[in-house]
Amino acid sequence: MSLFKKVIKAGRRRPLFVPDACETAQTVALGRPQLERMLPHRDPFLLLDGIDAVDLEGGAVRGFRHVNPDDPVFRGHFPGDPVYPGVYQIEAIGQLGICLQHLLASKSVEVGPDQTPRRLRLLKVHHALFQGEVRPGQDIQIIATSIEDGDYVATCAGQVVVGDEVKALAVYEVFMLDD
Repeated sequence: MSLFKKVIKAGRRRPLFVPDACETAQTVALGRPQLERMLPHRDPFLLLDGIDAVDLEGGAVRGFRHVNPDDPVFRGHFPGDPVYPGVYQIEAIGQLGICLQHLLASKSVEVGPDQTPRRLRLLKVHHALFQGEVRPGQDIQIIATSIEDGDYVATCAGQVVVGDEVKALAVYEVFMLDD
């Protein structure tokens, strides 16, 4: 079975990264100022609120977001039955993956005031799965793990988790424009 298939199979039912069960995971408190030094995104398209756990040795990170019930996307997706769009979930996973690549490249969980975002672009989504709704007002955990890391391309897997339930899973590649 290929590595991608193993990750997809495992990631459907349980989180790919559980900091409490990982000896090398570190608790961190990275908020918006640090995120903005790792990501080129800004409101309204910065889809992370913070990062609370990092495992540099294992190549994994956990972030979080409060899905604001006042987000204008809920007026049209879907009236009377609001659901947080899957493309936003995939984007949040991708943004956390960019943060993970930044932290892995710097080999540190600290994000200094002089650091700037790496230039990365989404290259390909290998797999995306949506198996439950994310609703307005929910607090979501976002997980990103590094699967393969090359000179110019990194492959990551990520999830959106609410409570203990995996709501979305994605496997994707990013291309490093500079290094």
